[in-house]
Formats: sequence, structure tokens, C-alpha cells
Amino acid sequence: MRCFSGGNVKRSIIVALDTGEDLLESIESAIESEGIQNGVVVSGVGSLSKARYHIVEPGDEKPWKDRFIEKVGTIEIKSISGIIASGEAHLHISMSQADEGFGGHLEPGCKVLTLAEIVILELSGKMERIVGEEGFGRLQSV
Repeated sequence: MRCFSGGNVKRSIIVALDTGEDLLESIESAIESEGIQNGVVVSGVGSLSKARYHIVEPGDEKPWKDRFIEKVGTIEIKSISGIIASGEAHLHISMSQADEGFGGHLEPGCKVLTLAEIVILELSGKMERIVGEEGFGRLQSV
């Protein structure tokens, strides 16, 4: 286990998206244009016409494989959360459609249906992901 301070909250940024915008690409664009190096995505709500995400499928060999999933229709965003380290976002999304709930790692290709609203808190600390021998990045304080 690693436990470390992410620093203090420097500011909050609200990202408001409209119909047809790509969810992840827009969040990444906001991170870049606002110069955010380290932060947390604490809230995300809205709706999608298309969802694209992946889940990890563990196996005997590492790195484990990602399974990509796409859904279309009226999809509600229940939450978006994650970490921004060294300007790179690692985000997860929870969604629902009719009576089904699903989610995973947010991928490009999610299209906003009506709107999406995301809250980012920029942190003063410095973090990065270091890829280890298992093949995936582990969050570290630097």
C-alpha cells in the first residue's frame, strides 16, 4: 500500500459539454487548456447517446487484457471519477440504460446526448504513474 498527500486544492474547474461532444476528448482538452498537471475528477453527470469503455479481464499472464464495450441509445451518466497525474487522466464512469447498470474505464467515443457536467479539483501536489513489471501504471508521489 502507498499513502501520500496530493497537496492542497488549488482551484475547481467545471467542464460543461453539449450534444455531440466527445466526453473523454473534451475532458482531456480542458485538462490541457487549463494547464492541470495533478488533480481529481470528483463529479460527472449527464447523458450519452453512445458509450465506450473497457474493463480488465484477468488472466494467467500480465499485462491483463482489456475488453472494450460499446453501447448506444439513451444512457445516463451516474458518475465520473478519477485521478489526473502529470497531466494524464485515468477516469472511470458508471452508467445506466433502462434497468441495467454498467461501467468501467472511460474511453474515447462517448458522445454526449443532452449535456454533461464534470467537476475537476486541481491539486498542488505532484503525482505520476510508474509502469512496473506487471505492465500497468501505479500512482506515486514525486
